Amino acid sequence: MSAHAKTSYVTSHKIARNGKPFFAGEFTKECLLDSAQLICPEKKEAFENVPLSRRTVTRKIGDITRNLELQLQHRVVNFDIFSLALDESCDIRDTAQLVIFVRGITMDFKITEELAAMQSMKGTTTGDNLLTEINTCLDTLGLKWDKLAGVTADGCPDLMGKKLGS
Repeated sequence: MSAHAKTSYVTSHKIARNGKPFFAGEFTKECLLDSAQLICPEKKEAFENVPLSRRTVTRKIGDITRNLELQLQHRVVNFDIFSLALDESCDIRDTAQLVIFVRGITMDFKITEELAAMQSMKGTTTGDNLLTEINTCLDTLGLKWDKLAGVTADGCPDLMGKKLGS
């Protein structure tokens, strides 16, 4: 991978990690070019070739996301047993968000704890809706229900009780 591509990935990762809008890549590139002009004008052309458009940043963040998902899928294959932690909260638009964390352990006691999924829940959030999202998450990761040791929830009504979501 070229230095330009690596720079694009590193910058895109920092944009995502800090919750900045994807068009921040264009602003960052402007700053790089201005700095290069002042510090090393003979290398300004190298900085001009760093791809940081909004589309490129979006694509790079998607690549990073898929890579992280693949890494987690490779780790969970070796889980001897796992548990889930579920949390439901609302975003700034009052849309319910289901967050699923997975914690697993292998036969040689290697522990993995990761965010497995975050899903916006449209409309009402019933126990059936939540179960569907949990099934989707487990299927995506390749986890089987027979290895599930426990589930922890935050105590909200949709995740607790015998009348889930009612």
